Amino acid sequence: MKFIERFGEVLHEVYSSVKQHKARSILTGFNIAWGIFILIVLLGAGNGFRSGTLSVFSGYASNSIWVTGSRVSRATSNGLQMGSQISFNDELLSRLKKRFVEIRQIASEITLPANNPIVYKDNIGWFNLKGISEDYLRMKSLEVGEGRFLNPIDYREQRRSIIISEYVGDVLFDKEYPVGKYINIEGVMFCVVGVLKSGTLSSIMEQNNMYVPASALLATFNPERSYTTFGAILHDNTAIETFEGKLRNYLAQETGFSEDDKRALLVTNIQLQVKAFNLLFDGVDTFLWILGLCFILSGMIGVTNIMLVVVRERTQEIGIRKALGATPASIYELIIIEALLITVIFGIAGMFFGFTGLGVYNWVVSALQSDEEQIFAKAAINFSIVLLSFIMLALAGVIAGLFPAQKAASIMPAETLSKVM
Repeated sequence: MKFIERFGEVLHEVYSSVKQHKARSILTGFNIAWGIFILIVLLGAGNGFRSGTLSVFSGYASNSIWVTGSRVSRATSNGLQMGSQISFNDELLSRLKKRFVEIRQIASEITLPANNPIVYKDNIGWFNLKGISEDYLRMKSLEVGEGRFLNPIDYREQRRSIIISEYVGDVLFDKEYPVGKYINIEGVMFCVVGVLKSGTLSSIMEQNNMYVPASALLATFNPERSYTTFGAILHDNTAIETFEGKLRNYLAQETGFSEDDKRALLVTNIQLQVKAFNLLFDGVDTFLWILGLCFILSGMIGVTNIMLVVVRERTQEIGIRKALGATPASIYELIIIEALLITVIFGIAGMFFGFTGLGVYNWVVSALQSDEEQIFAKAAINFSIVLLSFIMLALAGVIAGLFPAQKAASIMPAETLSKVM
């Protein structure tokens, strides 16, 4: 009870002191509020940017690796000329899977270019037709929003079943429900069995594509039976950095390009790219923390300076208090609590405006972007960051008041009383 009464008295004294110098206290506290505001807004926006950027990779299995054959940039001794296209076939992919125990699944694609129109009734569009293996869509983490995936029967019986993107559906079917309808591809009718779910960057990148079983594509259009792109799902314990080098060397031997020809083969390692981006954003977060802490430190220095002014103005009052029996501890308490309250109150105000700023930022992001995931996702900040910021505020207030409190506690009653006399 005595503690509560004592704390109430101290708060009343602090309030009276702040009230006498409102403008000075507000200007001092503004630095603290501004520092917290900047810290929250920057960290929140940084988290949103991280989420938006990493969503690019959400369309791929995290332990997958994708290989695309390009063109040879130098002639080789086995007859490959500069500009020759590197491609793969079923036999090579079968040997590849047997050669590397790290590979769990392999998926490939054969693309029929958009040279001829795709027709449904009076609607026409030009899209890429891809013949894919069974695990392809799941390896890319693409989801079907309407209808179904291609199933084993589609592959075994070479059914002319097709999965389209939502964009293709909008172009060809307008407001009609596409599943179960037939579209004309170079004079051949294909039945739409599924529509890919939209709303991710990966679905946007796939919006101009349609998918059929590779067996049906080969049987219907008889294209060249080779691939320029394939993907592989690796076992979880695979050392991907080492595996990538072994894979490149093996494919160089099998297809004939030089191991030193980095342009001949593009290897996209999803796990390593995600790791690299995470390291980049960790560095950005560290920079933002340092920037925010600099603002808070500036505010702390301001609070320290203002408390030194308070101590100088109240030198006689503090001397009289000590002459009447006030202990150095009570003087410490008075000065530190005043500094602490200024810091915490204005810091909480900075938090409030910081979260308001995040709300405005998210509103702007939503207004400028469509519903699909974009590079700038909505800003967010963890509660642990808020708690840490509050603890930092409290420590900043205590630290800011220590030196002025020590100076106040060292005032000698005799000196101040002699000046009063």
